[in-house]
Amino acid sequence: MATILCDLDGTLLVKRRPDPPGMVSPKRAAINRALADICDTPAVDFVPSMEHGFTDWMIAERAVRVHRPGFDLDGPSWQAVVARAEAVFMPGPPGGAGIYRRLDGVPEVLHALRDAGHRLGLVTGNVSFFALYKLREAGIDQALFEGPAAFSDHGRERAHILRTALARDPDGPAVVLGDTVHDRVGAVAVGLPFLGTGAMGLRRDQVELDDGAVAAWLPDLGDPTRVVAAVAGLL
Repeated sequence: MATILCDLDGTLLVKRRPDPPGMVSPKRAAINRALADICDTPAVDFVPSMEHGFTDWMIAERAVRVHRPGFDLDGPSWQAVVARAEAVFMPGPPGGAGIYRRLDGVPEVLHALRDAGHRLGLVTGNVSFFALYKLREAGIDQALFEGPAAFSDHGRERAHILRTALARDPDGPAVVLGDTVHDRVGAVAVGLPFLGTGAMGLRRDQVELDDGAVAAWLPDLGDPTRVVAAVAGLL
């Protein structure tokens, strides 16, 4: 059996809607404040620099570069940004309408993978406390993920984050589950099979390439039996 290293955004959950005019989400507000304080960029805004599949670290660097061209967000500066963002983070009130929702087939597919003998881990470009906040908002039980977890706290690239997860739990096979070409690139870089889900637009031809990588594609995670079979095929 294997450890399934799950991405979050676009794989297990999505944001319900863009921020309404004049309002910002709790994550956006916290990271904007942290970047303004640590990187001396009062007008910085994280969201316009987002690209789906990029890590929080990469997006933050791009956001600062809008105001400070050529800026490099090095490791110590990023650690300071993460610490400041966590200190000022204010999640929405309990019982309010959640910002994030589960994608179709979740959490059923997670239970099916566990029932098949696999362990679930988390590998996401989100900073850790943002990732756990999103899980709670979407109603996905954090306790399902008994395998290794790695986040953008200490990894700028997807491959860095995957290597962190593997270092924490080096035994046994693993499969990366994600929804972008960046997830695939990271999996290939560390020598892991990749299962791509197309619920947010990832196409079969972007996953099943003639490059020798072990990879498979599914249109979504709505059929748990099909997902379990795909994992078995990759192994």
